[in-house]
Amino acid sequence: MKNKNFGRSRAGLILLLVAAGAAGAAGPDEWRDRVLAGWKSWQAIQGELQPLGFSLAAGYMGDASSIKEVNKLDISAGVAKGGYPDEFHFDFASSNQLRQYSQGGSTVENVMTLQTSYERHLLPFFKIFGFLERFTDSYLSIQQRYEVGFGIKGEAEIGLTRAGRDRTAAVQDYRSALGEASRSPGSSESGVPAEALAVDEPQIRRTLTALKKKHAVLALGLIVTALAEVERAELELADGSKQLLDPARRYRLAIRPGLTYVFAEGLSLKWKTYFKLPVFGATHAVAFDGRSLYDIRSDTYVTLKYDLPSSPAWARKISLLIEYKYFFDNVPPYIPAVQAAPRDHNSLVFKIGAEF
Repeated sequence: MKNKNFGRSRAGLILLLVAAGAAGAAGPDEWRDRVLAGWKSWQAIQGELQPLGFSLAAGYMGDASSIKEVNKLDISAGVAKGGYPDEFHFDFASSNQLRQYSQGGSTVENVMTLQTSYERHLLPFFKIFGFLERFTDSYLSIQQRYEVGFGIKGEAEIGLTRAGRDRTAAVQDYRSALGEASRSPGSSESGVPAEALAVDEPQIRRTLTALKKKHAVLALGLIVTALAEVERAELELADGSKQLLDPARRYRLAIRPGLTYVFAEGLSLKWKTYFKLPVFGATHAVAFDGRSLYDIRSDTYVTLKYDLPSSPAWARKISLLIEYKYFFDNVPPYIPAVQAAPRDHNSLVFKIGAEF
């Protein structure tokens, strides 16, 4: 009886091994297909996360203050390369208005900004950056202002949009398939491209972090920047001529909180406020009327952006933008009140933009 039972047990064990071998034979086909599908998704995601992008936008700008209101043409353009952990930006913005003088002649009132910056994440929630900016604003009597500085930024992301969840799931499936491939014999001879099998865990974790930052529902940030500022102001006379003032040099500490909130795919709100405080020198300046004014600068930007659901073949994305800008005390306080722009004014911009 024992021999008979042993024979049955041995037969059952043989059948189990045969079944396991059959399953193992089917396994490579399964992980091979998953790796190939994951590799295709991975390439598309990398192209999205590390693009060389160009953007262009133009529209109408209304600039209002307590003493005057002007309408302008607003134009902006930018080039960006990279994403996480490195990113490079070059941005240009300009708004223009043609003005006529009662004595004859005309001029173009111009606001122009040129800025370049480089950012580097040291940790997923912490990065350092450096920047250089040139700014002119005839409305604020600023003939030119240069800023150069460096800073740190803390970041936090909450939630993922639908697109972010889909891309994250694709990367996680790819990670799982690569794990199966690493445990399967003969994976190097499976016909799968070597580069598809060479993606390692650090690359996957970096991509998952980049997706979280790009597709977060709510992104919070706080920037602290140290900068040097050289500014030259000018007075505009009644005949339209300019009188330059001596250049002013300052060192400032800038603090900028901000957030981005995505209401739905393609509809987002971005807010940021700059507080520029004087350091390493005089914190007050005496105005022409004898007042002592604290030399603070603050700017607030709010942008509502809507991406059109379909785009033409020549652009990756077409967007409609509404921008609100609030400026406070952006002019040197020693300029005569009759010549200087008001301490605060508001701008509202309606633009259409394209990304390439």
